[in-house]
Amino acid sequence: MHTPTGAAVAERGDPVGDGAPQDRSRSLPLTGWLPPALLLVATFAVLWFYAVPPATTAVFLLYLGLGVTLPGTLWWRFFHRGKGWFVADVAAGLALGYVGEVFCYVAARWAGVPLLVLVWPLATVTVFVAVPGLRRYWRSAPDAERPPTLWRWALTGIAGLILLWSCKFYRSYGLRFPYNSTPDTDSTFHLALVGEAKHHMPMVVPWITGEPLYYHWFVYPEMAATSWVTGIEPNVLLLRLSVLPMLMAFAVLVAVLARKLTGGWWTGIAASVVTLFVLAPNPFGWHMRPVYEKLAFSPLEDGSSLRLTVWSGPTQTFGALLFVPVMLVLVDRLREPVRQGDRRGWVLLAILLAGVMGGKATYPPLLFCGLLLALAVELVFRRRLHGGALTALGLTGVAFVFSQLVLFGSTSQGSAFNALTVVVTSPLGMTTQYVAFLPQDHLNVLAALTIFGWCCVWAGLVGLFRRSARSPEIMVMLGIGLSGAGATLLTGQSGDSQRFFIEAARPYIAVAAVVGLAALLPAGRMTWKRGAALAGSAVLGILVVQLVQAYGRTTVPTRSNMPNDAAWRHEIVVPYAQLGLAAALFLGGLVVASVLLRRRGRSFGFGTALALTIALLAGYGLNTTAENYNVIARDSRAQGWRNVVQGTQIVSEGTLEAGRWLREHSDPTDLVATNAHCLVLEAGKCSNLHFSMTAYSERRMLVEGWGFSTTAHEEAARLGLWVGYVPYWKPEVLADNDAVFKDPTAENIATLRDRYGVKWLFVDESQGGVSPKLLTLATERYRSGPCVVYQLARF
Repeated sequence: MHTPTGAAVAERGDPVGDGAPQDRSRSLPLTGWLPPALLLVATFAVLWFYAVPPATTAVFLLYLGLGVTLPGTLWWRFFHRGKGWFVADVAAGLALGYVGEVFCYVAARWAGVPLLVLVWPLATVTVFVAVPGLRRYWRSAPDAERPPTLWRWALTGIAGLILLWSCKFYRSYGLRFPYNSTPDTDSTFHLALVGEAKHHMPMVVPWITGEPLYYHWFVYPEMAATSWVTGIEPNVLLLRLSVLPMLMAFAVLVAVLARKLTGGWWTGIAASVVTLFVLAPNPFGWHMRPVYEKLAFSPLEDGSSLRLTVWSGPTQTFGALLFVPVMLVLVDRLREPVRQGDRRGWVLLAILLAGVMGGKATYPPLLFCGLLLALAVELVFRRRLHGGALTALGLTGVAFVFSQLVLFGSTSQGSAFNALTVVVTSPLGMTTQYVAFLPQDHLNVLAALTIFGWCCVWAGLVGLFRRSARSPEIMVMLGIGLSGAGATLLTGQSGDSQRFFIEAARPYIAVAAVVGLAALLPAGRMTWKRGAALAGSAVLGILVVQLVQAYGRTTVPTRSNMPNDAAWRHEIVVPYAQLGLAAALFLGGLVVASVLLRRRGRSFGFGTALALTIALLAGYGLNTTAENYNVIARDSRAQGWRNVVQGTQIVSEGTLEAGRWLREHSDPTDLVATNAHCLVLEAGKCSNLHFSMTAYSERRMLVEGWGFSTTAHEEAARLGLWVGYVPYWKPEVLADNDAVFKDPTAENIATLRDRYGVKWLFVDESQGGVSPKLLTLATERYRSGPCVVYQLARF
């Protein structure tokens, strides 16, 4: 039986609701379609402004709708037995459609016929048309719920804010030179892997030879499939189109999950808001380092789902989307006895887990821990093993083991037990230099502040202490949250990837916190009066943070301008202490007010006082988001809303044009050598994170950069270096490669051609050290700016 979880049930056991009748109005049939229609128009306009023609957007959406979402929705309804409502079915169908598309494309690419990926939508449509019993899944169930109008508008507003926030990325990540010259290194890394997926299966690391790809790589076949079918360039998909629907569908599915747990529509909106917009408080009147402002990082790690890395790191965004349907299906499976359970549901769970295991590595272990907690709580408090949790644990364990052995090759990717790495690399620690020389007391201070920030964001968890809060589905989410927080604090990785654990867990801690908030409200119901009071408390929280900022220090406190360590710590800790004191005084004032009102025959309970304090704390985090949006507006007014070139040049002039020429005039199996290895990210330091030649040519290199590979991460851990500064572990290969450019001879060119199989040279003359003799020993085929393509002669 599908009922709201006990954690969101009032003390009398009444189900949580909205206190409002269902919106069943048919008088304006187009009203329900107006919000998404406006969002669609805005999306076309924004993408057009950022150099994506409407025709390209239309082709992309046509394939996304008919080639991915339609088959996914039909199968979702089949496995779910058509129990959902339209918006929920479509959002979940998009996620399931991605899984089907990826698996089909992998097989098609392996067979050498990538367009066979279209078997996925064509076969699905054929089956659901031809089989009479399946035709009913073309429509939502006749008795399916219909979201209230306010819910639709609220979710559309959230999607609109996602679109506006994406402009922060679009404005400085252009599609052509010079506007594409200063992305971060992650973007060219991911673009190179999309090109690899477009032409090869199985995939390897394409910017060096002999390096297997042990990575969560499923997002790359998705983009490669889309590129094959639509003809859209991979960089347009990566930097403009593909991530946007993933983010919007993710927001919708988080809302659907909260609604499923509580029965209240309002909780869905609250869960999406907390997941996306309630961040760790920033009580300082001074700015973090520019790189952190650019990436929209909070002062301390909070697992934000809206920072630039969701675009420049699409694996996390893809995995986040795929995992929410896992939780939706799991909630149903945990609520039904295994013997009476729906077999289709278990099959659907297994399929989704198969997609998640290659979508993002962080999710299977977190889910495994969450299910272990649910089993333990059931065993301790109810003296029984929960059959559904046990079955789900088995499926998760299989997915986890398979991913570790096959997809990740039993490697650690440089991750290891290294407590508090996340505070060492935090914006607050790096900006103030408070982590310099790694004194343990300084790390402990920052760790305590990090936990305080988490308490502000997810304060609603206190509501789960009310009775009936130990339902298995809530325990799973708490287990995900606890394990994500623990892994973030206790592990470290040379690429700072330990933070992805808390980022992966964030939506489920947020949903659990909203469930706790609902449990604190009388009967768990939201009314306009209660909503206004909660909103007012959140606004007050915003004002409190701004007051602390206004009366605080305006310059960054560092060792050089602080008289002693105690004063330094004071400037960092006191602003947070002021926020904590303000919250304590607010709660105390509400309790006193409740007592005074009781004497007059009017009162509100302690649960309501807690709920209002939780809203105040959420306001602290909403202020951080407001500041992030203000940075977008401020920087755009100062530097422009598009075509902004700032930071270190990562892509040279002509790389795109020469790369595409090489792609069109060579075979995907051809091996290329390049002289471009070095990115100068800091003065006098050469980084190995050069991937742009591979990215734009979609060809494998003998050696370009060598960072962000499994061996590089392991070498970084062994040497105690950042992964970008690890020396190449095959110096003889690098020497043979570079000799051709520095001092070419017939002999060393023959070595490159005959021993390594190199057929092309992709030269960036701006890197320097290219001998003019090269032109006499190889045939120049194409030139664009400093980038030149040479073909090696066949002797």
